Amino acid sequence: MRGLDEESIEELRWEIRLHGRGGQGVVTASKILAESAFAERYHAQSIPFFGAERRGSPVMAFTRISEHEIRERSQIYTPDCVLILDPLVMRVLDVFNGLKDGGGVVISTSSRISDEILPDISLTLVVVDGVGIALKKDLLVAGNPVVNIPVIGAFLRVFPHIGIETVEKVISEKFKRNSKRSVKALYSAYESAEVLKIRGKKRAEKVYSKKPGKIWIPASKPVVGVAGKTGYWRDFRPVINYSRCTNCLNCWIHCPEGSIRRENGEVVIDYDYCKGCLVCLSVCPRRAISSEREVFA
Repeated sequence: MRGLDEESIEELRWEIRLHGRGGQGVVTASKILAESAFAERYHAQSIPFFGAERRGSPVMAFTRISEHEIRERSQIYTPDCVLILDPLVMRVLDVFNGLKDGGGVVISTSSRISDEILPDISLTLVVVDGVGIALKKDLLVAGNPVVNIPVIGAFLRVFPHIGIETVEKVISEKFKRNSKRSVKALYSAYESAEVLKIRGKKRAEKVYSKKPGKIWIPASKPVVGVAGKTGYWRDFRPVINYSRCTNCLNCWIHCPEGSIRRENGEVVIDYDYCKGCLVCLSVCPRRAISSEREVFA
């Protein structure tokens, strides 16, 4: 499967998009994949995306797995693999949008998948009866089958970079009370999943391109004006914890005073002009910025 094959890419990095409906464990599945990848010594990231936030409504989640540090915080637009926990979401969403040629699709369904609904690209299709396995293994929440574990089991058939034993350990720690049922469902799906190499017939849509373009951002640097150095206006100063900072520059983008810059590969704050608004603290995705009381002697 291109995109999941170690030899087909220069850098070991995979992006996985999960689709399902509220109550089926979409977000939990994304977290389990990320935690399992981390246990295998990869960098990993899990991002949920909620719509109406009610049972039955469409839900998405995104998982990034990489050999190197992950600095992106966006949704995944060009996934290597798409996991579909409920085929009904295909009626309301283009779940295949942006899927890479040679990528993978894992679908929980008991019906045959028609090539007509799949994009016109080479695919590795994995089909598993997630509902049937959930019912058989008694994976129910409020009487509804939860198919996230079976889908993960099926996904592992085409993703050898995470061992099924590792996922078993993560599941056992996360679901202490009913971990045995979940683990049985994991192995049952792994063994029963059907793997097919196909090419769909649906006309491929124009996909989102990650190729960066030139973006001109107006920027200014603070200078001494009639008010002097405005750093004396602070009550609290922001402080960067460089062990957590990833140089994502989100603080630089949002700083209203232009008091943040990059210097020698690190983000630095110009305290001569920083007014202590602490916007940088509120927008830092890694919580790498804290505040301390300003004391002028």
